[in-house]
Amino acid sequence: MGPNLGSLKGKTTRKTPGRVTINTLDDLPDGMLEEHENVTLTVNIMYINKIPFIVTLSRAIHFGTIKMIKDERKSTIIKSLEQVINAYHWRGFKI
Repeated sequence: MGPNLGSLKGKTTRKTPGRVTINTLDDLPDGMLEEHENVTLTVNIMYINKIPFIVTLSRAIHFGTIKMIKDERKSTIIKSLEQVINAYHWRGFKI
């Protein structure tokens, strides 16, 4: 029969989810870095409720990133793209 759902509502609490860990360079699949060392990025600006986001997608490995930006000035876009490129360089890829 199960517990009375009416009595449980408002009495149960949500448990904090576990932390997300970012993989290290050692966790790349074998051969991926050798096969896809040079990466080509596609870049676009997407709006959600009039808030701009920089969206990138790598063509060969299909890895995407999304970053909210405060405005669409050239300096803001360049700074966001530099952060994405640095993440790829940190993992050993070339852009």
